[in-house]
Amino acid sequence: MPKGGTNIIALSPEEMPRQWYNILADIKMNPPLGPDGNPISPDDLAPVFPMNLIEQEVSPERWIDIPEEVLNIYGIWRPSPLVRAVALEKALETPAHIYFKNESVSPPGSHKPNTAVAQAYSNDSPLKPVPVSGAAPCHLPVVSSVSNARFSWSE
Repeated sequence: MPKGGTNIIALSPEEMPRQWYNILADIKMNPPLGPDGNPISPDDLAPVFPMNLIEQEVSPERWIDIPEEVLNIYGIWRPSPLVRAVALEKALETPAHIYFKNESVSPPGSHKPNTAVAQAYSNDSPLKPVPVSGAAPCHLPVVSSVSNARFSWSE
């Protein structure tokens, strides 16, 4: 059980991760294939995604620094507390400790801004369309307004 006898772990802002973990550094995968059956290249992705996102996507590095501007926005709602799922542990009769992240503390009450804010930052301009993986349309106004208000966009 976490310190203090509670079932919640809350990191301090100083303990918040400052790098993203890139699983591709630790697993071997076949490259994604294009419609022609050949591996896609960064140039194939360039019409849709900004180059810095593509570079992260194909990077062999295990750790990728989170830009300071993104960390500043994350600081509005992160770090998200971890909550121990004691009832689930009992139902599964497992000695393992199971935790879930409480993402209800983010502006739209979801995990989706974690990716969307970074993608908005990487697009470098509020005027470009922002490809947001899996984000419901109702989350986009929140992410857009927070991002536009916080980032120094270059026009």
